[in-house]
Amino acid sequence: MKKLPIRFFLAILSTCGFAQESITGTIPDWSGGSGEVAVMAMGPPQVLGTFDDMGNLEIPLKTDMLAEVKKQVEAANEGSTEGWKASLKTLGDSFSCSGGELEVVNGEQPISGFPSMGAFMLVNMEQKKRFGYLMVGSSKDFADGMVPYKFKPGYFLEWYFVEEAGSVKGNCSMESYAVNQKDLYTKTTTYDLELKKGWNIVKYEIHEVYTDGEGNSYPMNDSYSTIDSIPSEVKFVFMED
Repeated sequence: MKKLPIRFFLAILSTCGFAQESITGTIPDWSGGSGEVAVMAMGPPQVLGTFDDMGNLEIPLKTDMLAEVKKQVEAANEGSTEGWKASLKTLGDSFSCSGGELEVVNGEQPISGFPSMGAFMLVNMEQKKRFGYLMVGSSKDFADGMVPYKFKPGYFLEWYFVEEAGSVKGNCSMESYAVNQKDLYTKTTTYDLELKKGWNIVKYEIHEVYTDGEGNSYPMNDSYSTIDSIPSEVKFVFMED
């Protein structure tokens, strides 16, 4: 996610919940008007939900999520040239790593979800206007750090849909060089994903960062885990475009 000129609307959600039907929440002090919650897609932004002029938002969790994505892939492939084809990601492809072995169950099944790298887009499709990005996560500082070499401890949430139960478990470690190509550190990623059929909340968390001699920071100890509900301390962080 690129670094943006940022004005933060930051708040613990006054109303936020996870259920089979939708994600709901409120951004206090919102003054940008109404619009849509979206993600980048193959073409125009893909609208996921809406928000009103008070900052109340709702993102339906559709039970036919994968069917819709499959149609999008088929449509994209109809117009493809030179043999390039789009395809659905699998569970095993989405959560993998080098430098270790993972125990994966039902890893060949397709998986779909949102948002990528924890950031939704807030737009007004009718006015062709983009307000900025919205992260459901731990803090303003963490969201601000989700750019290369400014990483900080914290977490964001994503939502994933699978048609069968599956899991990804294990640890991966690899030696990594800092951008200066001098400092060497060990990056370790832990996977504790137990996905049930339907929608799942996945928490990506940076537990510890490595800081090189120039002050750049990198995820050194991070993890992916499934959680049963949205944490009570979660915040919606708005990053103005």
